[in-house]
Amino acid sequence: MSGECHVIRTNAFRIEPGEDADTNPGRYGRAFAQFVADGMRAKGEPVEDIIPEDFGWCVRLGRNPFRWVGCGNRDGETDEWMAFAVVEAGLVKRLFGKGSIAKEMSRLSRLLLEVVRDAPGVTSCSTEQL
Repeated sequence: MSGECHVIRTNAFRIEPGEDADTNPGRYGRAFAQFVADGMRAKGEPVEDIIPEDFGWCVRLGRNPFRWVGCGNRDGETDEWMAFAVVEAGLVKRLFGKGSIAKEMSRLSRLLLEVVRDAPGVTSCSTEQL
């Protein structure tokens, strides 16, 4: 996977007791994922649902191409949150539509950055390459 991961530091997102039972031990971010989902909706992106994953939480956006946002805490941290956009396509689209996939990935990543940097109480925001 290539792309960008947006990292913010804030105490705004509370961890629910037992939240990591749905993900992996020490993997949190349900409240952060809900914030991201709400922000994406506010920017006109459809949000299908939020589901637990090994790395944290997945905000599923759409299916043609399949688009989602991964959300979670940085290893061992409860005030540092990461989010990254993913655009996946079927075989034909991967072979013949690489330009459109790259454009969609860039657009979605920029939109995600706008959402996460506006989180309450952000004291730092950075972007890292995946």
